[in-house]
Amino acid sequence: MTHDDAAVREALDAAIPLRRCVEPDWARVLAQAIESAPKPRWTKRKRIAFAVAAAALVLAAPVFAIGATQNWWLSHSGGTVPEPVFVPIHGRPMGWARSGSSWFVVYVKGGSGRCGLDGGQWRIALVETRRLPARVVSDRPVSGSMCGNLVSWVKAGRFSDGTHPEAAFQLWATPSLGATTYVYRLDGGKLTPLARFAGDHVELSAGTVTVTYENAGRSAHGETKDVYRFRAGRYRLTARS
Repeated sequence: MTHDDAAVREALDAAIPLRRCVEPDWARVLAQAIESAPKPRWTKRKRIAFAVAAAALVLAAPVFAIGATQNWWLSHSGGTVPEPVFVPIHGRPMGWARSGSSWFVVYVKGGSGRCGLDGGQWRIALVETRRLPARVVSDRPVSGSMCGNLVSWVKAGRFSDGTHPEAAFQLWATPSLGATTYVYRLDGGKLTPLARFAGDHVELSAGTVTVTYENAGRSAHGETKDVYRFRAGRYRLTARS
């Protein structure tokens, strides 16, 4: 290398600094990017919307609990509507149960609106299949229908004294308004009212009906449990707690 070459090299180093291969610190770069990112602003409107959503979730919790225990998300009578139920009924069957050669059917007649229930009528029917074609031998109204109504279950058995054929079903007005369970006798091909019980959960056993509530605020007298026993031809309240 000559003296002139050294002078040229020093001049180049001064004008164009030598770049060195240095591994970038990506962790530091990412941290700086996160710190410099704009933070979301919780405006008054957003805070109010969040509070309303949280309150709605808290209020809906009992409804979800009731729905889970009452099997609202499952079929209420199981499978496809049987032909003896579907053909003779002049309405929409919503629940059914077999009792001997008869079918007990809960159905809706009429109704309109987005849910098809507004302005309609809840009815029950007894369909006899001993002689074909199947035919309705007894039919009677229950109540008016509206959006939010739901039949949670239908059962047939001999609930009261073990000797009479009977059928029962639970009809919800809405989750907030509550439910009513109706019990009917099916003797002689006729639907005869036997009892009805207001409550979230109703368990029928031999001669006993147990009514429970999700909480005391949902009952008429602040209780969470009522027990009825069948005596002298009717259900009588025997315990309240």
